[in-house]
Amino acid sequence: MRPTASAKNQIFALIHRRESWQQLKESLADAISTRTFSLELLLCLHAQAVSSGLHHNLYISSLLIAKYFASGDAAAARLVFDCHPGKRTKPLLWNSLISGYLRRGSPRLALDVFWEMMRSSPAECQPDKHSFHLAITACNRLSEFERGFEVGNLAWSRGLQSELLVATGLVSLYAKAGELFSARMVFDEMPVRDSVSWNAMISAYSQAGFLPEAMELFKKMRIVHGFCITESSLVSLVSCCGQLVRVQNGDGLHALVIKAGFHSNQLVLNSLLEMNLKCSRLDIAVKFFDQMGSKDLVSWSSMIGGYVKNDHPSEALKMFHLLVSIAGFEPTQSILLNALLACSALGDWQTGMWIEMTYLVCNGDGLASESSLITTLIYAYAKCRKMDFALKFLEKNERVKWDVIAWNAAIKACAEVGDIHWVFELLRMMQRRGIEMDRATILSMLPAIATIPSQRKGAETHALIVKRGFESERTIANSLIDTYARFGSLDDSHKVFEGIREKNVVSWSSMIGAYVWNGNSDGGFDAFEHMKEAGIKPNHFTFLALLSACCHGGFIDKGRELFLSMEEEYGLEPCVEHLTCMIDLFCRFGLLSDAHNLLKNVRLEASTSAGLWGALLSSCRLHGNLLIGEAAAGVLLVLEPNNAANYLMLANIYVRLGRREDSIAIYRLLNEKRLHKEPACSWFDGGLV
Repeated sequence: MRPTASAKNQIFALIHRRESWQQLKESLADAISTRTFSLELLLCLHAQAVSSGLHHNLYISSLLIAKYFASGDAAAARLVFDCHPGKRTKPLLWNSLISGYLRRGSPRLALDVFWEMMRSSPAECQPDKHSFHLAITACNRLSEFERGFEVGNLAWSRGLQSELLVATGLVSLYAKAGELFSARMVFDEMPVRDSVSWNAMISAYSQAGFLPEAMELFKKMRIVHGFCITESSLVSLVSCCGQLVRVQNGDGLHALVIKAGFHSNQLVLNSLLEMNLKCSRLDIAVKFFDQMGSKDLVSWSSMIGGYVKNDHPSEALKMFHLLVSIAGFEPTQSILLNALLACSALGDWQTGMWIEMTYLVCNGDGLASESSLITTLIYAYAKCRKMDFALKFLEKNERVKWDVIAWNAAIKACAEVGDIHWVFELLRMMQRRGIEMDRATILSMLPAIATIPSQRKGAETHALIVKRGFESERTIANSLIDTYARFGSLDDSHKVFEGIREKNVVSWSSMIGAYVWNGNSDGGFDAFEHMKEAGIKPNHFTFLALLSACCHGGFIDKGRELFLSMEEEYGLEPCVEHLTCMIDLFCRFGLLSDAHNLLKNVRLEASTSAGLWGALLSSCRLHGNLLIGEAAAGVLLVLEPNNAANYLMLANIYVRLGRREDSIAIYRLLNEKRLHKEPACSWFDGGLV
């Protein structure tokens, strides 16, 4: 804010009214520190300091340095520092300069000043705890951990490692470097801790995914040491719950948020919203968003992104239009990226073009130069089969025409919609332009090639991989195993697998899946045993392949054993896909009680899967099991009250068991609700006649 002439007069009148030198210093310091400021006034006050001789005062000079940085004139701040004769007597000016560079977003310059201080300062002006704290902060922001450890060792040699500021900075540095043990050691040795140091350690555990340790420390901070809950601790813990999909812990923290009075804190609310979205609780997230008293751009961005990630692109676009038309916000880059992804999922190239014209062509705020936005737009156009629009960017836009990432995006989109012609055409165009394909190019190609009923194409691609020097890339080899398996060439899958030097869980899971895909269940089970002997821990995909083998092969006991071992031996919580395999296995062989008990005892998300309960009801109709059929129908009528198929399956069970009146009652209910089952149809290509 620019001060008026009267404001200037009042400040200078205040300065000249004082009689003593001390009073003049205090009034000048007060004038420099005022928030209502301009660079013009700062120059006037600087001149006053020089004329009165106060420019040699360390405190006044430190204030001038800070205010010059705040006014955006870093060069003037450095000049004040360089011209001060007393800078070598105390660390105050050095710290002001380092702090100014940090606040300006220049951690490199801040760190350079610290090393300059270390080299040039005499013994009486060595770095103090503030200097070390600022230097460690600069190293943290630069992610230069080795230099940060060096600064920490210097602080240690001076006995400053237990100082509150230094130790807190070291905790954050070690945590970001992944050295949690060292971070905890520094934290435990601190003689005094404040809420900032507690939050630093809690955040360290949270960001590393160690939720139990973070929660235990959070509990100790509140109950044992009596510190109040802070915004920072809540945000880090809630975010960790979302990252690890720990719904129960997240709900507990939500209750604590309300109890502690943080229910109107925007940062905390946004973290709770994001947590629900990451835990795939879209319905709860929508209600939470609607009930939020205030919504900022982060709230809207999370919600639009959540709709996209949870496969609701139409809702994402509706919310995007609400944002720009009613809420009055200008969309961020992240929001536009998600909107374009929603367009690609819906095949809505018209909205994609509107976004292009509105924000990339007509808007002069720099978004048009963002290569990530242009790349996503290329992907959206290619996914919508508008290759002429995609090629317009690939051939003419200087930011992406030579960028392999943009070309990969187009190839990936074409592969996803099964447009094999354009996959190979884009590859040829890349080669003609001299754009070298990378690992992502190959990984985008292989799924598309696997859909072609031609093993020759797979062999040609494999030869290209070898020619380009990618044969040693484990991720590509893992994808090749799957590609050959889909061609029915199990021997080639095995050869690729054997050629992998360091096999990981994906390699083994891909090979197990290859056996299962080709109907060789025993080969899959044998590979699983070899995998365990090699000391590789299976993951969710491993068990999905194994349970699929049990389902298709009818291995009931083996399936039951594998399913139980997931959680008991390996700590893996079964997903809906694993439960689908088990329900299918039980229902195929009439084990309806086992299927029903399994569904009743699983976690909430899976127990509300209409697909699983529908499979059980269908099997009850096939086997004539009324008791379990009625139980399954009861759940389905709550989950899908407007799905006529569920009513008809229950009615069919009644008809089969001769309960005509109950069947008529179901049909009457259908008529009252005006529900009708859509007729089914099949599609096949019979070729030319």
